[in-house]
Formats: sequence, structure tokens, C-alpha cells
Amino acid sequence: MATGPDEELNRPDLQELHSLQDATVWDVDGEKLGKVSQVHLDATGKPVWITVPLGLLESREKFVSLRGARMAEGSLVPDVHVAFSRDRIKGTPDMPTDGNLSEAQVALLNDHYSA
Repeated sequence: MATGPDEELNRPDLQELHSLQDATVWDVDGEKLGKVSQVHLDATGKPVWITVPLGLLESREKFVSLRGARMAEGSLVPDVHVAFSRDRIKGTPDMPTDGNLSEAQVALLNDHYSA
């Protein structure tokens, strides 16, 4: 995983994965979304999805694609800047965030973030 201000996220080592789990998430417009709740990896160990609590009292976790995301460090808590707006993220289909994603769920998320 890249730690420079303009580098995309790649396969992380354990320390970098821990940093990602503690990160603050910002949307494409620079709006703070919240803290990363979970990190979901693909079969190669690359982080591809994170979840961020949104909504009233942060009661709904939404999956966010890390495609095009960049990680910026330099403060006590690192920042993840994602390539999508809050509205796009809020419109993500609801699905359980505990456990692994099924192929159908991954396809649904990919369709949402590709549109």
C-alpha cells in the first residue's frame, strides 16, 4: 500500500493494513466521512473495500471501493481519500458487513461504483 499523498493503495504489509484500519475517510470532494470500520481484502490480500458508518448516528455501514483511493499520512491518524462522493457512497446497496462478500455482492458493489 502506498503511503505517499498521491499514490494508490496496493497490497499492504501488516503495519500498513493496521494504518488503513485506523484511517479517517474523505470523499472525492474533501468531505470527511468518518473512520474505517472494516477492511475487506481480495483473494490476493489486496484491500479492495472498506466500510464506513454513515447516516443518523452513524448507524449504517456502507461499503466503499478503494479503486482510485490514496492514503495520506503525516498526522497521528492517516487519511484515506476515496474517489467517490458522499452521495454515491450513501447510495451503495445495503448488505451485511460481517463476514465475506459473496460473488453476487461483489458484482453488485462493482456495478454501483462503475456506473
